[in-house]
Amino acid sequence: MINIAFCPTMQPFAEKLAQIEGINMVPLQSAGQSLAMLKSGRVQGALIGRYAKRQEIDSETQREILKGGCTLVYRVKTAIREDDLKNIAVNTYLDEGEIQPFQALIGEIHHFDSLEACLNDQLQTPVLINWQEYRDDFELLIPMNAHGKTPLFRAPVLYAKGIDAAMIKRIREAIQ
Repeated sequence: MINIAFCPTMQPFAEKLAQIEGINMVPLQSAGQSLAMLKSGRVQGALIGRYAKRQEIDSETQREILKGGCTLVYRVKTAIREDDLKNIAVNTYLDEGEIQPFQALIGEIHHFDSLEACLNDQLQTPVLINWQEYRDDFELLIPMNAHGKTPLFRAPVLYAKGIDAAMIKRIREAIQ
């Protein structure tokens, strides 16, 4: 049996993975707890809605991005009410197709030619990025609604140790 810990934001994806024979989903209170369980060897996987920081995983940990997406980064890790996004400006380098789902939520979006150009103000202005551009020196600006973290700004990422390629493929197929 493969045990995979998950944070509350990943509940809809965890329900899909629980249908796979040989997988047991372990609900936890946070991504940090899920990663700690993986690092300590008590589970073989951690399904979280963000990228892990380097210190949260070890060199043997495999990362699988199960579904793409975008998020907000800022100079400090902080939460913001989803409704308050309408009152802020955000920088981005993403094309119109990528930012379209976010336009109704965010008050003002300034477009730049590159991620580096967006960062010229040292993240004084939040930046909407593709999760694949996330770096350890970024912090998350976390939109929250009445149900918790806004899912639109999260993406399912599986961190794993000892889960074979065939099972990873089945997991990826179940998420899609």
